[in-house]
Amino acid sequence: MKKLVVSALLLFSLCLLAEKPFQIGIINPLQLQSEGESIKGLKLNLVHSANSNMTGLDIGFVSQINSSFTGIQWNFINFNQGNSTGIQLGTVTLTGGMTGLQWGLINFTQQNMTGLQLGFLNVIKGSGKNFQIGLINYNPNSPIFMVLPFINFNL
Repeated sequence: MKKLVVSALLLFSLCLLAEKPFQIGIINPLQLQSEGESIKGLKLNLVHSANSNMTGLDIGFVSQINSSFTGIQWNFINFNQGNSTGIQLGTVTLTGGMTGLQWGLINFTQQNMTGLQLGFLNVIKGSGKNFQIGLINYNPNSPIFMVLPFINFNL
């Protein structure tokens, strides 16, 4: 029984070490956790910080996620190279793929987008079920036109 409890505690400890609960960054690489770490919790970007994956709340000036993001991002610039799920708020939002809401002046999704884009300039390069509201909306899969003012969609 003792061996089982000790083994379970060791396994649990390894799981806790796999993702860090907190990140604060001044300018990458001057940040608490290294760029290769995954964050599950809170990420504060005083100027710029970068991480592999992020799950939780990501706030500050410039955030860079190199793989996947799930949660709420509220930065001046959100730069996600992989897929994002949740809510992205910012002046400029650049992401690989997106499921959820993007709300900013410039929203750019390189791959598939399922959800809503609200902004001045909205760009979706991939497919997916999406709706865009903004001054300029680019969507190559739109059933009407690729570029439309005010509203565009792919349902």
